[in-house]
Amino acid sequence: MPSIGVIGCGTVGACLVAALAARAEQFAGPNELVLVDRLEGRWRGRAYQRDTEMVLANGPMIGMSLHHNEPEHGVRWAENKGLAVHPDERGVHRFLPRPVYGDYLVDGVEEALASLRAAGWTIRSIEEMATGVDRDGSGVVIHSASETVRVDHAVLCLGGRADNDVYGLRGTPGYIDDPYPLRDALAQVPADAEIAVIGSGMIATDVLVALRSMGHRGRVTLASRSGLLPSVRRKAVPVRPSVLTAETLARLPKPLRLADIGRLAEKEVSAAGEDFAAILTDIMEPEPAEERLRRQLADALSPGIGTQLLQRAVIDIGQDLWLALHEGDKERVLRTLHSRLWSFASPIPQTTAATLVEMYDEKRLCVRAGIETVERGPAGVGFRVRYAGGEDDRVSLVINAVTSVYRPEPPAAGGLLGLARTAGVLADHPHGGIRVEEKSGKAVDPAGQADERLFVLGELTRGAYYFVSAVAAFTRRADEIAASLTGLQASADLPAAH
Repeated sequence: MPSIGVIGCGTVGACLVAALAARAEQFAGPNELVLVDRLEGRWRGRAYQRDTEMVLANGPMIGMSLHHNEPEHGVRWAENKGLAVHPDERGVHRFLPRPVYGDYLVDGVEEALASLRAAGWTIRSIEEMATGVDRDGSGVVIHSASETVRVDHAVLCLGGRADNDVYGLRGTPGYIDDPYPLRDALAQVPADAEIAVIGSGMIATDVLVALRSMGHRGRVTLASRSGLLPSVRRKAVPVRPSVLTAETLARLPKPLRLADIGRLAEKEVSAAGEDFAAILTDIMEPEPAEERLRRQLADALSPGIGTQLLQRAVIDIGQDLWLALHEGDKERVLRTLHSRLWSFASPIPQTTAATLVEMYDEKRLCVRAGIETVERGPAGVGFRVRYAGGEDDRVSLVINAVTSVYRPEPPAAGGLLGLARTAGVLADHPHGGIRVEEKSGKAVDPAGQADERLFVLGELTRGAYYFVSAVAAFTRRADEIAASLTGLQASADLPAAH
């Protein structure tokens, strides 16, 4: 019986199991599925653990289905639970709390595993982390602390905490290195503490909402290089791009330049009667954080659809645009444009934006750009946050919410990945992460050869792909890998058939 190993059973692993179940009938026959990871937090990943329900998932349920080709799957699950996930009468999106979405992931995987068992598959669980991966010529050898297992194919789905300790504060009293799970990490924060949060993106807004729900009354400063908050999600309207489509992209000569994509975006927005220049200015030359936040929240229910068209195009073909982009422009995006593009492409719920505005009104929130260093205060008391221009803040607590595009690999995976590199199984991508064949997700070795037995999915592919942090990106790649696995099995069976 052929075997497939899933190394890492967080959110990414959940997407892969669901993709395999959806294509179970396309495999040559039943397989053995080997799941390798600790039981703690299985299928929830870092973002969807059992935590405070005040922090919301970042996407509406219709865009967060566990099944790439079944977008209503998550919506049906929520409706069966009596949960409100459809937009309200004003068109405001509704979002599930993060831990409730985690419940969906757990239930969805159990459903997928039951489907695989019904198709004759055997499920084996190794309930500890993988410590190494080797190749033996005809398969993949997975090592854990207490056993070694060989599978015919394996998919690295490693995730977890991967934030930079930019200022070398790890282990310092008063420094919270990892804010998740929020209810645990923030439980001992004094109610009146003056806090600096390093970062101003999605994790930072999670921290703000959690602190407020837990009764924190002190001042919080979001200190980042860009000083840019995520944009505010606009009114829920059904949109379908007509210019930024896979069909259009297929007809264009490659590689594309950023200017080419800009012209397509302008044509898309202009065809809808919207002002592309205003959207471009909002992305490239945003106002100060508070002013932009208030404007976007006040304008969130206006009838314009230009922003929604471009955000929809990111979901539909963002990955394809990245793969088609000139290498020099990829480097420009990563080095100079990432924070602006990510703010636009990953908007926060209007309810989260309203919470931030309330904190501004109460003089309890400040967002500052140009952070340079964070140091221990005099005599080891508190911290000093320094900014470009010589200004600084004095705070008693620092929380790490960095989401750098060049973030490191998850520490828990470092040993496994290091050994795999040394063994010549994996190679580094020049833009970060692990090198993979872009069309298939197969691992590429240091000699540049794609491995027919080993695949990589999720955050570890951030060099080859750009949009690797959203469930929709995970499910698409998982479906492509599952399709590749069915094809590989069919090819392997041909000689036997003859």
